[in-house]
Amino acid sequence: MSCIPQSGGCEKPFTDVLVSHLNRTEGTHYVHRACLDVADSTVAQPETLYVDSETGEELVIERKSVSWPVDYPYRHKNDHAVGEVFTEGLRDLVADDLYEIRLPMLMEGKNAELLGYAREATMLIRAHWSDVASGSALKGRSGDKWWWVFRRLPEAEREDNAPSRGMMVSYIGPVLSFANHLDPADLPKPLKAAIDKIYRNVTAKFTSYQHARRILLLDPHGDLHTEDAEWWHDVFANLAPPPAITEIWSGKLDWVTDETKEWVCEQVYSAGAEKGVSNITP
Repeated sequence: MSCIPQSGGCEKPFTDVLVSHLNRTEGTHYVHRACLDVADSTVAQPETLYVDSETGEELVIERKSVSWPVDYPYRHKNDHAVGEVFTEGLRDLVADDLYEIRLPMLMEGKNAELLGYAREATMLIRAHWSDVASGSALKGRSGDKWWWVFRRLPEAEREDNAPSRGMMVSYIGPVLSFANHLDPADLPKPLKAAIDKIYRNVTAKFTSYQHARRILLLDPHGDLHTEDAEWWHDVFANLAPPPAITEIWSGKLDWVTDETKEWVCEQVYSAGAEKGVSNITP
C-alpha cells in the first residue's frame, strides 16, 4: 500500500479505515451513506457521511493535509521530478552495476530551473563516465542549495535486499537536533496560520451537521509525520479547535516493525473522551 496521496474528491478509502476501527473498538455500526462534497459541490459540506445502522447516529468526517514545512508537498514533488531526470537520463549507463545519485531533500525553486539543473548535471555525468567507471565520485553544485553526488555504490554500503543493477536516488536532509524540534506551545507562524485555515474551512463544512459526530482527520506530512499523539494533544491545548470540531484524529501509514507498515490512527483531540493510539489494518 502506498502513502496517502494528495487527492481531491471523496476520501472514502481513507475515512473507511478510521470508521472500521471505530466500529471494532467502540462497538458502533457506522456504514457509509454519501460522499457529500461530491454529491453537491455547490455548498460547503464534509467529505463523507456515515450512519450507525442500529442507533441512526450520523458521523461526518473531513480529511485535511497539514505539513511542515508548509510547502512540503510542493518541495517533495520537486525532489521526485529532479530524481526522475537523473533516472531517465542515465538509464542506459547504469545497467551493469548499482549506482547512487545523492540529492538535497525538499528542494526549493521553480520547477523549470530545477529540471534544468538536473539535465545539466546528467550531461556532465555522461561526459565524465570514464571517471565513474574507474571508481571516482562526481560532484556538482548549482547555486547555494542545489548540489549532487554521483558514484558507483561500494559493495560494503549495499543493503542485503538492494538491487544488483540500476540507480538509487538518495535524498539527504539536515541532521535533526533539539533545536529543530517544533514547540507545540509556540508553533511557527506559518504553521499556526495553516491550522487556523483548516479550522475555518472545517467549521464551514460542519455547520449543517451540528447534530452529528464530527471528526477532523489530519494527514500529517514532512516533519509532522513523526510527531506523536502527546505532541498533538499539546498543540490543541494551546491552539484550541473551534466547537464545530468534536474530535481530531491523525491517520498515517507508518512502520510498526522493520518490515511492516500499518495504518496508525491516533485520537489527538476530543471534546469529551480520552485520547488513544491504535494500529489499524484495513
